[in-house]
Amino acid sequence: MLEKLHDKQIKYVLFDIFDTIVSRKVQPEYVKKIWSNQLIKYFKLKFEATYLYGIRNQIEEDLGNENVALGNDCEVTYDSIIKRLYKTLNIKIPYKKFLDGCKEIEINIESEVLIPDDVIIKEIKKLRKEGKKINCVSDMYLSQKMIENIFDNLGIKELFDNIFVSCEYLKNKKTGKLYDIVLKKLNAKPDDCIMIGDNYYSDYEIPEKKGIKGIHLNRNKNYEFYQQYLNTHSPKIIYNNINKLLKTTDDDFEHSIFSLYNFIEKLYYELLSRNVEEVFFLSREGEYLKKLFDYYCDNIYGRKIHSHYLYVSRKATYLPSLKKLEDEDFSSLLNQYSYITIVEFLRSLNFEKEEVNQIIDSYKKDSKILLDKFISDKNYKKQLEHIITDDVNKKIPNFIKSGSLKVLKNNETFKKIYEKNRLEQKNNFIKYINQKTKNNHIYVVDIGWNGSIQNNIQNILGDSYTVEGFYFGMNRRNKKEKIKKYGLMFTTEPKNKEFDLYNQNRSLYEIILGASHGSANKYVKNNKKVEVSLFSLKEEKNIFEKVIKPLQDRMFEIYKQIVDLLVNGYYDNYKIYKLFNKIQYNMLFNPNKNQLQFFNKIYHYENFGVFEFTEFNLKNKIGIKRYIKENLKFVLRYSHYFDDSFWPILKLKNLKLYIPYFIYVTVKKIKFKKKDLI
Repeated sequence: MLEKLHDKQIKYVLFDIFDTIVSRKVQPEYVKKIWSNQLIKYFKLKFEATYLYGIRNQIEEDLGNENVALGNDCEVTYDSIIKRLYKTLNIKIPYKKFLDGCKEIEINIESEVLIPDDVIIKEIKKLRKEGKKINCVSDMYLSQKMIENIFDNLGIKELFDNIFVSCEYLKNKKTGKLYDIVLKKLNAKPDDCIMIGDNYYSDYEIPEKKGIKGIHLNRNKNYEFYQQYLNTHSPKIIYNNINKLLKTTDDDFEHSIFSLYNFIEKLYYELLSRNVEEVFFLSREGEYLKKLFDYYCDNIYGRKIHSHYLYVSRKATYLPSLKKLEDEDFSSLLNQYSYITIVEFLRSLNFEKEEVNQIIDSYKKDSKILLDKFISDKNYKKQLEHIITDDVNKKIPNFIKSGSLKVLKNNETFKKIYEKNRLEQKNNFIKYINQKTKNNHIYVVDIGWNGSIQNNIQNILGDSYTVEGFYFGMNRRNKKEKIKKYGLMFTTEPKNKEFDLYNQNRSLYEIILGASHGSANKYVKNNKKVEVSLFSLKEEKNIFEKVIKPLQDRMFEIYKQIVDLLVNGYYDNYKIYKLFNKIQYNMLFNPNKNQLQFFNKIYHYENFGVFEFTEFNLKNKIGIKRYIKENLKFVLRYSHYFDDSFWPILKLKNLKLYIPYFIYVTVKKIKFKKKDLI
């Protein structure tokens, strides 16, 4: 049949678009369903995707009937649909922003789901070489400009001379009136033209009646696929399949992947709404988060966002973030770690062992000189005596205001090493960033909770850069700082209703997001390139290989199935939201035996402020006196009872405080239900 296209008499070839030039990976109507779901997330609308899709369909029908009453065909423009939708929803978003967002999402989805037909594209290229004019003629609500954008994304825009779309003229192929407009616009005779398409009536019978030759393409296989797709992608089926994923494992915290999926989805739409093209994941928790994000972007029918991985740590970024010594008070370190030794302080500044020894030796000499003088401050005198007698590993209370720090800041050896290392690391870090990007507005992603590394990066780069941070959770210590940080799952600014649910046992996420590599230590120049030296411990590597990596692998298998179901799905958003909250609640308030024992095989090494291993497990056995005392403390000091616990449930279970456990869980459950979270 396609040989007819090459008839020498033919000057103009008219192609239908959908299921002719391109076919879809999804049922055609499902595009609008995906659009409804994505639009809700993009603008954070408080509607269900099912509701939004229904409203849009009704608006299209109403506008079509109104145009028929005005003497036009049953056609509607995209802008008129969105304008009516905007008024109907009564949302507080500027109309232009809403319209632009609707168009961008629609174009992105269509660009992802459309597959050019290789045979047809090959024929079009032949026809162009023959000097024929190639035109598209389609009954569609998308504007000519939107279709041009889609074709541009598909790399086929330059193949077409004209695109005629029914919504532009409110006339369609079905009535034949669009063909009259096409002939007039082209200044063509009917027998100069041929029409090819998949709709027998609109693309073959009607053109033939107009004197235009027609070719009908049999696309029954496409139609069968579309019907099957619709039957297997209903909201009910998606919800049931998500539920089935909960039964695929005994759960050693694998189900935390549901909240991580939620975070990645929120992150994607936050970046999309800001038109962000690249994002930086901070090591080490960012290694797994980047993997999740990249997989999400690879699979969504939408715009892709490029990701980078930055090797950073509090220790590596702290020194280069500091000011000149005379202007620096070290408060960002010492307000958090107020009770530390001189050695711990110097190691937090990332000085090498030899440099620490040089400073200590010089420091002792300065201390001896000061001690020989008359000093009325007894505490200061004691500190100096400890230094002189080699007790440099003794903890100093309130170090930030201690005489020891004053002496240290006046020590010439310290001054020299401090300034040399500070400037070297600062310059190296700036070069490291410039190797990654030329942008001066940088978006970083990490697990949370205070965003101190983001602060360090901003201080290093200075005012010519803007650094914004997106976190699983945000619980700032300094509420007055102006740097932009966003907690997507929970936040204290202001405290969101999900805070008590997702802030519970947040140490879990630091553990399960362990990385395959060590901690960033320093930024080192290697020829013209800056590289990052890493600090690794065999104990941490052992835990990652034996415990964390197998867990991450199991989580990722579940994640891939969640993405397959939800990322381009059409479902009851609120129902899924409550299901994810319920998964989180059950995991952290009704844990199984495996989950309670999980922390017994985990420990953490702190290499900033203090340098020591921390174990998470608690002692199981307590005596009757301790039991009574703990019950009384729970009642009398409830608001502060869990201050020393990273997971309240684990503390109550280990201490066998069954009545407090029942009270605690019941109170939380009532609160969560009142907030309509579960």
